[in-house]
Amino acid sequence: MPDPKKWDADPVAAFKAFLETDEFAQTSRRPRKGPAQPVSSKSAAIYIFMFRKFVTWLAGQRRSFSQVSEQDLLRFIGELRRNGEQNSGITERYLRLLERCYNHLQVAPNPATSATKLATDNMYLAQNAGTEALTEEQIEAFVAALPSLDSPSANRAGRPPKAWKRRRDHAVQATVLFGGLKVAEAIGLHVDEVEDSFSELPIRLKISPEDKHDTSYEHETIVHGYGADALRRWLIERLAVDATGKRILKGDLVFPGDHNGKPMSKVTLWRQVKETFARAGIDVNRSGGRTLRNTFAAQELKHGRTKSDLQGYLGLALERSAEIYETAQPRKRKSDEAV
Repeated sequence: MPDPKKWDADPVAAFKAFLETDEFAQTSRRPRKGPAQPVSSKSAAIYIFMFRKFVTWLAGQRRSFSQVSEQDLLRFIGELRRNGEQNSGITERYLRLLERCYNHLQVAPNPATSATKLATDNMYLAQNAGTEALTEEQIEAFVAALPSLDSPSANRAGRPPKAWKRRRDHAVQATVLFGGLKVAEAIGLHVDEVEDSFSELPIRLKISPEDKHDTSYEHETIVHGYGADALRRWLIERLAVDATGKRILKGDLVFPGDHNGKPMSKVTLWRQVKETFARAGIDVNRSGGRTLRNTFAAQELKHGRTKSDLQGYLGLALERSAEIYETAQPRKRKSDEAV
């Protein structure tokens, strides 16, 4: 029988040991044919990241792992959601993961099971809206509505305008749409992560976790079509140097926030994407980077890519996570739903 004292003394070490057992593999809720497969290194990294965040929160609450209550779990997921770190799907995965741990410790009643029921009863685990992606016509409209590439005239003070930011905003949105990046991955993209940028082929990006969100990890994706063209055009300006041979835009981020290389803020990019949707006249539930990423995924599947391919391009921990993009579709208008 597992020793709760070990989980209280060093919960992360105890969890890592549990991850390597056949018992953990058998706790998957998905029916399997044949023996359960060991947890992959990528999946293990995601599980450990999630568990470590919970343990860090517990330490701040001065609570031991074996004595957690359903109310503790509800407070934990509530704080993460208020901070914008969780949606319904992530909340459910957290509770399922902890449920497996408390089943392993033979804690009864299982606090994660009880918390899941309470969260469901209170619509906290309400079904997420269906995965939304743009149609071919909407993609064309979005591209046509991207920020202008033209250089405006000088401002009243006679100084050159910050037209480069418009071209940056044009390129970063096109890169997300045609490359499937998360917003944090686009903001934290480094120049040396871009490969084959000046060939006629799609641009390959080697994404590393550096300067990205904690849930990003190393993977490769491609930027094709108009996205590759826009990114190439921007890189010519981004890598330009002055008379002394120094880059005009400092730093090594592909899409810097200012001349000194400061990162863009997520709010800035979100606002830019939202404005492009508005100019294009596209009505979506989520007028942000997620819809653009969904569109990339749906288009890749439509053109023959496999779920395994998509797992790699999007940097997903599990291949089955790509399944949601198989049913991605445009937002249904009320008039359509009534038919």
